[in-house]
Amino acid sequence: MDKRNFIKTTVYAGLGLLGGVPLIRCSKGGDDNGEENNNSGKGNSSKTTVKVGEVLPDWEEGYLDIHAISTGRGESTLYIFPDGTTLMVDAAGSLLSMTDPIPPTPHKPNSNITSGQVIVDYANHFIRPANSKLNYLMLTHWDPDHMGSYSTSTPLDASGTFRLTGVTEVGAKIRFDKMIDRDYPNYSYPTTFDANRRNNYLKFLDWAKTNYGATVEQFDVGSASQIILKQNPSKYGNFQVRNLIGNGWMWTGSGTGKVNLLPGNVAEVVAADPAENVFSCAFHLQYGKFNYFAGGDLQFNGRSTYPWKDVEAPLINIVTGVDVMKANHHGTSNTNSQELLNKLRPSTVLIHPWRDVQPNPDTIGRFLTANSSCRIFNTGITTANETRLSAHLSKLYSTHGHIVVRVEPQGAKYSVYVLDDSNQDFKVKKISGPYESN
Repeated sequence: MDKRNFIKTTVYAGLGLLGGVPLIRCSKGGDDNGEENNNSGKGNSSKTTVKVGEVLPDWEEGYLDIHAISTGRGESTLYIFPDGTTLMVDAAGSLLSMTDPIPPTPHKPNSNITSGQVIVDYANHFIRPANSKLNYLMLTHWDPDHMGSYSTSTPLDASGTFRLTGVTEVGAKIRFDKMIDRDYPNYSYPTTFDANRRNNYLKFLDWAKTNYGATVEQFDVGSASQIILKQNPSKYGNFQVRNLIGNGWMWTGSGTGKVNLLPGNVAEVVAADPAENVFSCAFHLQYGKFNYFAGGDLQFNGRSTYPWKDVEAPLINIVTGVDVMKANHHGTSNTNSQELLNKLRPSTVLIHPWRDVQPNPDTIGRFLTANSSCRIFNTGITTANETRLSAHLSKLYSTHGHIVVRVEPQGAKYSVYVLDDSNQDFKVKKISGPYESN
């Protein structure tokens, strides 16, 4: 592995709250309308030149694509691995009303198309040159902005078995091989998993097993062999996905060992009423020199009363720097601690805002305090929140749009593309990079 190995290979050395030295490495900021570095895409070694105003060219073998899909209804990320293996993490489908006291970000491309259908259309367009299906479909946790809401107003699938919402709509319309979630098969670990949403999801899983021959697995904390290349693994020996944390367990940093982060007495956990976010699944992806971290909705809310509710703190013991980070919990106020950011040191941050309070100005400030020129991209921000973020707004690299990180073969460089999300043409409106992986 590269000398700048993201994961410590020493044995886990404790779960104390550790501090750190601010070491975020970032470059200068920009706006939403083109890019000072590379509007023509000349620095990209792809055979196809990328240009602002044109459709983003197809994925090519050897590249790693990371797509932050903008729906305005939660979070969804599509990954196309170097050999064409595909992974979808989360499938937004919140039905939160625009009149809610804390409303969602604007629906994209509009409210006439479901979030699940937006994701389906997006994924079908971009996986086409790589694959005909999703090899992996994964949920980080059970919240509606990651898996879809349940309502009797949503349509049934063609068989009349389950309702189409978020992940169930995506999985019903795009064939997949394996479903991964945090607590299969019991779904009994301390949770606020809504009964209707859970039962709809279980019906969907049974349908997928029958119709696709799909398998379902619990997220295997500590494993580097659950999410693997499926088409040509021997060609890309420098690619790996390591499962770090999920369902209250964390990798020890050695082998496939894991440790329980929560009180051993389940009744004590239940009594403390932890947010579903605490159980989020997180992983690290490495491709040559390129390193990436994604942690669902991990947070530290409530840690003053229950220290174990800070599920970001233990991660400090097993992570080091990354090139790109998906911000935890939509960049909201009780997440992305300074201590964790100082350890991850992301050069580029991808934020999937869902509600009017995301991202939080203090959270943006934690990135910028560590390094005033951090590259921060957002899939969508409300007008009201732009006002709250006014002190930082000019430093954000994007406030609206799909975000695509395209990593060059062997992981030495990557570029970031912002795509217009007001329609489904997938045209580039901004190019940033290429940047050297570290």
